Amino acid sequence: MIAHQQAVVAFSGGMDSSLLALAAQRYIPDSYLAILVNSEFMSANEMRIARAIAQKHQLRLKEITVCALAEPLVAANPPLRCYHCKKAIFTNILALAQAGQTIYEGAVTDDNDDYRPGKQAIKELGVVSPLLECGFSKAMVGEALRHWGAGNLVRPAQSCLATRIETDTAIDKAILQQIEKAEELLRNNGLQYCRLRHHNNIARIEVAPDQIHRAIDIIACLSPQLKSLGYKHICIDIGGYQKGSMNRPTGHTA
Repeated sequence: MIAHQQAVVAFSGGMDSSLLALAAQRYIPDSYLAILVNSEFMSANEMRIARAIAQKHQLRLKEITVCALAEPLVAANPPLRCYHCKKAIFTNILALAQAGQTIYEGAVTDDNDDYRPGKQAIKELGVVSPLLECGFSKAMVGEALRHWGAGNLVRPAQSCLATRIETDTAIDKAILQQIEKAEELLRNNGLQYCRLRHHNNIARIEVAPDQIHRAIDIIACLSPQLKSLGYKHICIDIGGYQKGSMNRPTGHTA
């Protein structure tokens, strides 16, 4: 990153992009800009966290809005939705870049184990993934953050709200808001790390395997509130949290 001397960092508030932004601030403090993208797929909670991180660490931040659902191939939610979404988002970021600036994003080696067609869009647009190129894993990112006194940024990985919806099920803002409100309800009642998989009127909730018994009691109490959001049936997946589980009907096993 230092060699380029002009950096635009795609910043989401997650561990990986936070490390990139902190590195830019540390080594090229006058020659970088962190870009936070506000889209329909970014929950209000994640936006709050990202803004708070930027403020606490005094990052040079610019926030932009991208309407991802305006792209028909994103809203239709085909198997390559992530490709079209990443292309739309990074095209908007590239439009802000000036001559000589390089765009960076925070992919790490753990991402190679997941089905992420968005990686192809990043490659096509010439976006650089320095952590991945240097062989950084999620654990190494956490270690680096702690070493820099930013251990408070180490937290479970989050993903965009669209990952809660089964491939080939059309996405609209109402569905995303329904999922967001339901997950916020779960978090506020003690299930800090969970996924609510949206199957029309069925909510399939994934938690860590060691939290399933605890989750049963919590979700039983929350059932009326979850149903008031539009879910007719509430269930807990006894298999526990599974990364990329909504990709599986397409044949991808990430």
